[in-house]
Amino acid sequence: MKANTTNTVSYNTEPAVQTNGNDDASRVNDAGETATGRAESHLSLAARERGLNIKELAALMGVGASHLSQVARGKKNLTPYMRGKIEAVLGVVPPQGVVHRRDGVVHGGQSTYLRERARERGMTLRQVADRAGLTYGYVVQVSRGQRNLSPAAQARMETVLDAPVKVETAQPADINPQALWERMDAHGWSQNETARRAGISTGMLSQVMNGKRTPSGDLLRWQQAVLFAPSPAELVAPVELKVMAWKKGGKSGVVIKGAGGPLSGGKPGDGTIRTGGRVPWGAEVEFAYTTGYDRHGRVSVNHVVDERGCSAMLKQGERDTG
Repeated sequence: MKANTTNTVSYNTEPAVQTNGNDDASRVNDAGETATGRAESHLSLAARERGLNIKELAALMGVGASHLSQVARGKKNLTPYMRGKIEAVLGVVPPQGVVHRRDGVVHGGQSTYLRERARERGMTLRQVADRAGLTYGYVVQVSRGQRNLSPAAQARMETVLDAPVKVETAQPADINPQALWERMDAHGWSQNETARRAGISTGMLSQVMNGKRTPSGDLLRWQQAVLFAPSPAELVAPVELKVMAWKKGGKSGVVIKGAGGPLSGGKPGDGTIRTGGRVPWGAEVEFAYTTGYDRHGRVSVNHVVDERGCSAMLKQGERDTG
């Protein structure tokens, strides 16, 4: 399931702050930041929802970006000419002034949604920045609500994270030791052998499994690669059936591939059967497996195939947002 790379960020807005005749408000707005987050004009917000920044909007309107920005913030009059130009491109004419992100700044000592989402994907924020072609400092500020993303940068980050960009606090999820023990048992490995294969010390693995150490995205990725690789007993070929069950909210369903069905064309091993419709974006995988034949020709079912990646090792429901 790929990320929705359209511009999905939405902001709760407070009443417009008019800058005309208010020196204090003007100073705060010019600085671009308040106690509730970085200021953004209504027009910039409307343009962002259509995948544009102010410069791109101004170019489509055939006006100067600086002039348009001042109009948007209420520092210059919104003439009928400018109103018509804005409406021709956006379809609406947003009010003048600025809006602020309500509770949109994550303060020191609190983890962020983006940092924890990256961790679930086996990455650090620095790695997210590298893959998105952005600087690390910029991504950190974005995750804390101190900077705004351009539509293009937002799309790149959402592709890397496979999730919408959100400015929220997040509690780091604890490790699920049961998931690790099950995979160690599947391979027949001890803690010492698992630590050796993951390239970490036995003491570090013990601390992670006892909840005394919060594993980084890197460490989760190493453990995922080692523990969730199929063991020799779980390898089956050829794969004849793939089954996945999912749930999201009050909805659930099952997808069975290779079970005949209406799309098989009469060929065995083809086709897909679905109950509950197509898998919705963001659904949680409850279980998944494949069947086939082992090396002795016996029907075999392999281990659970978890499509949540590194989050399969984390306790679900622990990453509550504030």
